[in-house]
Amino acid sequence: MAERKAKMIELGDAFIAFPGGTGTLEEIAEVMSAVSLGHLSAPCILYNLDGYYNDLKALLGHMIDKGLSSPQRQQGIYFADDLREIASIING
Repeated sequence: MAERKAKMIELGDAFIAFPGGTGTLEEIAEVMSAVSLGHLSAPCILYNLDGYYNDLKALLGHMIDKGLSSPQRQQGIYFADDLREIASIING
């Protein structure tokens, strides 16, 4: 799995996580970390279908509130409520 994720990150121009399980969470967490550390400039988009990622969004906000992250570190991580918003993020 690590080899597949590395190839995905190497080839990706944008990363979109649809609602999924623990495998999806693992993959998108690695991308979010790379974006946060400045190792990856591609957008990381979580498709927040029916509020699926609301708790993750709240957790990222909590990290900022506790001083463990910052808005600048989370630039490039987006939550989109619909496909039109995803297209808008990708197209700038």
